Amino acid sequence: MDDRKIGLTIFLLKDDRVAAFEKSLLEANQAAISLTEPFDGVFLPFPSVNSNPPTWVRAVETILIDPIGGDMSAKSPGGLLVIKRLGKTFVVSFGHAWQKLEDQWLERDFGLRVALNVIPKNDVVEIKAEQVFAKWHLASERAPHAASVEEFGVDFDRDLVSVVEGIPKSCPSLGSTVRGSTSLRLKLPITELESALDRSLTEFGSDAYKKDWPDIDKINPVRDETLILLLEEQLNADLADDKARNKIAMFTPSQRRGESVLADSYVYGRLSQFPATTPYLTIEGWISNLLRRHLTPSVSQAKNSSVHMLDESGTEMNLCSAFDCFGYEFSDGARVYVLSSGVWYEVVSDFVARINSTISKIPLPSLTLPAWNQIEKEGQYNARCAATGAFLNCDAKNFFYGGNHSQFEFCDLLHQDTKTLLFAKIVSRSNGMSHLIEQVHRTSQLLFSTDAGYRQELLQLFAKRFPTVDVTWLKSRPRQGDWNLCMVSLGKCAAQLPFFAKCGLAKVYKDLSEQGHLLSFTSV
Repeated sequence: MDDRKIGLTIFLLKDDRVAAFEKSLLEANQAAISLTEPFDGVFLPFPSVNSNPPTWVRAVETILIDPIGGDMSAKSPGGLLVIKRLGKTFVVSFGHAWQKLEDQWLERDFGLRVALNVIPKNDVVEIKAEQVFAKWHLASERAPHAASVEEFGVDFDRDLVSVVEGIPKSCPSLGSTVRGSTSLRLKLPITELESALDRSLTEFGSDAYKKDWPDIDKINPVRDETLILLLEEQLNADLADDKARNKIAMFTPSQRRGESVLADSYVYGRLSQFPATTPYLTIEGWISNLLRRHLTPSVSQAKNSSVHMLDESGTEMNLCSAFDCFGYEFSDGARVYVLSSGVWYEVVSDFVARINSTISKIPLPSLTLPAWNQIEKEGQYNARCAATGAFLNCDAKNFFYGGNHSQFEFCDLLHQDTKTLLFAKIVSRSNGMSHLIEQVHRTSQLLFSTDAGYRQELLQLFAKRFPTVDVTWLKSRPRQGDWNLCMVSLGKCAAQLPFFAKCGLAKVYKDLSEQGHLLSFTSV
């Protein structure tokens, strides 16, 4: 056998999905090739076949004197190595053949569990996470060399970690680096594949990783099929409700190989020759596409609705269902569930209790705000508060600060008698809270900084907008605790917030309180 190192992308099939995999790919593939001993399995080749060259080829050829040499219509070949071992079925993918695999066949956290067990917390190279609290988007950080996980921006109270890559110091037989997601990616000679599969199965079945990664299991996949059906019934009800569906987000799902797809545009439904593309995925866009085809939004429809992801040339990069793109959160009052990238998760109950306990301790401000009428926009509400004469309306009084001329908003309302800075937002889902928290964080960092530049810009803003107001306090650095930073939720009290909005609220309260700031929260 060949002793050269090659890239190996390894998947583990669920025991109860092996038959479906074999029926779909093995039974219909006449080109399957049996493996030599001691391997038990077959290889499924997928040759290069594609009669349509990418769009960019035709465009570039129009400005060339001579045609492009070579076959520009061929795609890279691929293949699936199917191996039975220790009562399990592994699939090793080469090229683009991984796209033949369906998510429901695969052990979703196989590679990630193996990686967490063999990578020490101080030898991490990359972490990818779905930031379900912030804006339901993917975040990726890669270090130039192995580093401690604390040096990465991942927040285990908020993020679903989908990929971990690092140095397997506890298991050097797996190679110099290991990358784990749904798949396990190694670089080894094919002669070492057997032992690598055996070791990966051992590590997948172990929970030793919890000692080094104690915070990573706050959000776990739901495996109870009955519970999943109940959750999808609730999602169905929310899809049918015009107001409730506003809490459903759409985003590019994480991939089986642990690689993010950076799409330039998207197409809902059938991919025609001249499709209508959109630069963003939104629940409103998907529903509009359904209505044009006289279809009703539902979970079943979402699972059967295609979303095509296109690159900048308009060539399809990937295809998934609308259901796979949903970001959704549901709580029955005691438990919290999340749908992300087509997978249901449950938040650990003691973590839910801890977050609820933390936000219950956030104090109320010493002042009373007018009630919100459920109709006004944020700017209208702030203007009405200012009309009482008790508040300065700083909303939308933006100014530029910093080398890259970033635009800043100091706060929404200022109450000088109680020295309170108020930040008001209509919080209908978790990403609304993220904007509120981001503003509080940014103001706390800049206003109380040793660098006086931000306060100098504020002095100019006040001189222009509020020339009669005494702002001598801005001429020197205020101390943490001099001003109360009050977060104001229009319409929802803390207990009514989406769970991951609660996580953000608990975190900002903890972080800024530890720095000596006074924080409060109220709803109107």
